[in-house]
Amino acid sequence: MANLLDRFKVSVIGSDDTIRDYLPTIEAKGDFQSTENLNVIINSWKNILLTPRRNYPYDPEYGSDLYKMVFDPLDEITIQKIEDEVYFSIQRYDNRAFIENIDIKYLKIEKGVSLDIYVDYKGEKGLLSLILNEQLFASLLNTEG
Repeated sequence: MANLLDRFKVSVIGSDDTIRDYLPTIEAKGDFQSTENLNVIINSWKNILLTPRRNYPYDPEYGSDLYKMVFDPLDEITIQKIEDEVYFSIQRYDNRAFIENIDIKYLKIEKGVSLDIYVDYKGEKGLLSLILNEQLFASLLNTEG
């Protein structure tokens, strides 16, 4: 019989070929949803990109400065800055998967951008879609009245 620590590592953390995490969600069975492999990485990347840098208590450099680019002019320089920030933040904090491509589109109705980040993890393909707009970052920074 495996000891408790070994069982914990396999059932909660994962094994050598499977990574595992729990997401806080509202479900019929409880408040946590188990995810594995690519979904763990996509959730991690989402947290990194949507956390404004200098707002995480014990690691002020954690996160990204994407929120600063919501108000930048709609040009190629801004698109390149957004791509660079995504690559830099992801490579710095979670480089378990590869970014295959990033599609950036400006929102037509409001100020902001739509990001589609195509991910490859051990041959498994995935997509992380984010909407970065004024309301999202105002609520993250608690500046909205």
